[in-house]
Amino acid sequence: MDNRPKIELLQAEVDENDQSFFRLLVDDLSIRYITVEPHIYSAEDMCFGPSLVSLLPDFPPGDWNDGLVARDAKDGRPYFACFNLTQFPGVQNTWHGTYVDYLELSIGRKLRTGIYEARHPLFDDVVVAKFARFPWEIQYIENETTAYQWISGHTIGPRFLGHLTENGRVIGLLMERIIDAQHAGTRDLEACREVLSRLHDLGVRHGDTNRYNFLVRGSNATLIDFDTAQKCDDRNLLLQESVNLTMRLQDPSTRGGGGLV
Repeated sequence: MDNRPKIELLQAEVDENDQSFFRLLVDDLSIRYITVEPHIYSAEDMCFGPSLVSLLPDFPPGDWNDGLVARDAKDGRPYFACFNLTQFPGVQNTWHGTYVDYLELSIGRKLRTGIYEARHPLFDDVVVAKFARFPWEIQYIENETTAYQWISGHTIGPRFLGHLTENGRVIGLLMERIIDAQHAGTRDLEACREVLSRLHDLGVRHGDTNRYNFLVRGSNATLIDFDTAQKCDDRNLLLQESVNLTMRLQDPSTRGGGGLV
């Protein structure tokens, strides 16, 4: 009888020459984070979920969520060198009244790195889930959560729908999905300038006004990606962000696409 757990690879940060990091779903019940030391598996194997799962050593028993895979000094085989129940950081500014557990989501299409379409019984329509895949990304989510508090009710960004949790800690946020929208181009300058002006009227500088961070539907633009937004009382800095908008929308590169799918 096979007593091995069911393991699904959720997210990965892979580097053959350095440590690689994995977020795994185990038996559809718990999330575990695995670090793999370099030169153990190939990048190809680590990026393909079924291959990685087949190569990982047997999971240690017990209640743990944070493990390190290394080579045994005696026989060279991969093994769990340590495993702990780690208290990972979470978002502290939980200003909204709605909380949704990640395990209750039906994850759909990937939009960008760490951003997915999702469904949950609380919402009639598909929503957008954005979350920290790994602990070091929490600060970005913290910044963005606070920015959504600043702009709440001002029709600048998508509606903030709630906090996304994992084992009690807040790891992300849920947003309204903007349907039938396109990323901005030079033809959308006025719509983008108008929504950016409303953000500046709140004394907030966006910090990353590339064309992928404007969603345009009809004659209206919506700003997204507020993880670099900051309160700003320097009108010259706000003016400069507005002046640079034309150049940003003309940029033919994919800078700011963030792994856009």
